[in-house]
Amino acid sequence: MAATTKPRSSYDIVITSLEQNVWDDIRAHLVRTLTRIELEQLNEPTFFLLHQLVANMVNTLHYNVFKQIVRTDFGLSDSNNDADLNVLFNSELADHGDKNIAKFCELNEQHIALTFYETGDNIVSITAPKFCQDAVQLSRKMIQTLGYKLQKLELADDTKFYTAKLVMHQAHRHPSVQSEMITQQNERSSLEQIFSQLSYGIVCFTGIGGIQAISPSLLSLLGLRVNKTAYETFARSISIQFYNEVIWGMALESPKGKFENYRVRVKTSKSNEESILFNVSGFRDGNALIHTLWQKISLDGGNTNSLSEGDLLNEAKVHNITRNYVPQLVEKKAREVVRLGSNLLKNEECYIAVLFCDIVGFTRFVEQNESEESIIHILNSVLRRISLSVKKYGGFIDKFMGDCIMVLFRSPLDAVIAALEMQKHSHDINLLRERAELDKLQLRIGIHWGKVIIGNVGTPERLDWTTIGDVVNTASRIEKNCQPDGVLISEKMHEAIEFTGEMNFRCGDTFYISVKGKKDKLAVCYAYSND
Repeated sequence: MAATTKPRSSYDIVITSLEQNVWDDIRAHLVRTLTRIELEQLNEPTFFLLHQLVANMVNTLHYNVFKQIVRTDFGLSDSNNDADLNVLFNSELADHGDKNIAKFCELNEQHIALTFYETGDNIVSITAPKFCQDAVQLSRKMIQTLGYKLQKLELADDTKFYTAKLVMHQAHRHPSVQSEMITQQNERSSLEQIFSQLSYGIVCFTGIGGIQAISPSLLSLLGLRVNKTAYETFARSISIQFYNEVIWGMALESPKGKFENYRVRVKTSKSNEESILFNVSGFRDGNALIHTLWQKISLDGGNTNSLSEGDLLNEAKVHNITRNYVPQLVEKKAREVVRLGSNLLKNEECYIAVLFCDIVGFTRFVEQNESEESIIHILNSVLRRISLSVKKYGGFIDKFMGDCIMVLFRSPLDAVIAALEMQKHSHDINLLRERAELDKLQLRIGIHWGKVIIGNVGTPERLDWTTIGDVVNTASRIEKNCQPDGVLISEKMHEAIEFTGEMNFRCGDTFYISVKGKKDKLAVCYAYSND
């Protein structure tokens, strides 16, 4: 492939895989650019736009590259069935992610590149192989809505690359909106339009569960003929749980009871396996007639099997209980993924600081204490202090392993500062324990820096989205070699922090430790607070 029109190093961000951790960098560059041209109010929608553009172009890049690989390795021609190619492509992604395809892209200089501008109304230029330019059209509507323009750049010395720049066009002309109270007449008109456009349906139940009236559109949606026989078919398709909790449950309540956001699944007439999940809200009038509004929930082309029936309030209560058992990084990434329009946590390759913190001699301490409650109380007391430092410095707790905790930090400096604060908390706790004539509980902390894969491990029934790689194992080995009350960091950690120029702690002399599984000894040093 021909070289690009400017050196690769001049790009701000080069992307060959969606598993690269590029989004934080893209957001940081974008915020600076939009602040410069006084469009800060468009930070979030513009980030969403860039995410959409990049994702579409990378997917197109990978599909076309895979086609090249298959053509070369398996001798398939362009005349082969696209359906067969799609099966092979999806199988490759399912088995290996996009790792192999991304590697091919790197070796052959096929990538998506972003360059952010520092002057004028220009925001960012996007460079990609020419076969990716059609993917840009998928975001055309949003580009126009935000008041931007995507200008194609003609590059005479490069016929294989497509480059376009996103520029401020009418983004600065968005009129300020004067809020006003909606009139009753306008409200009724809007409701009629909402009702017709979104295909809501109405079902009226008697107090004993019989159907008095139903919208024809609802029957059509379920593939039922619009006749009275369909009433009975529809009634039988609704779960008994819905009748128990909503229809008959409401009959026991005070007059004009109401309910909102109840999910119920109804089978269609097309197949025994096919069903539609509805969101249902309603109320009971003075004549004990229950009026219900039904809204179809559409998720991933109608695949709603992962959503359960029942009251959303109860689901929220369950979530509030279980969320504390979910790793912080998983919940953060899940919210980000959903906000950007996806429903899957993808594997992510990035540089990260991995910290292990262990309570020294806690196993022996447990053996010497008979009261389990006191053990749990003491353990949680220590871990609570550690967690406060993690949160304060932007870390994410990956997992608790008994008396050991594994933490991830994007910033190597923050990891060390947090670790030093953890040891300060430990010192405070031990001062109190000494006064009470109790044994000390000292911490041992080891930190390493490097490239990891944060990805899905397990089976569909039980998945962990966790950090994998040699960096994790090495960080654990460093912690095992650390002295009580110490913070032991690798030389790579030290170099990564020096590179940022923000060295606001002291380091001891470098020495070497033997690490299981490594032929060469590992260079490490102790970190000390400046206080």
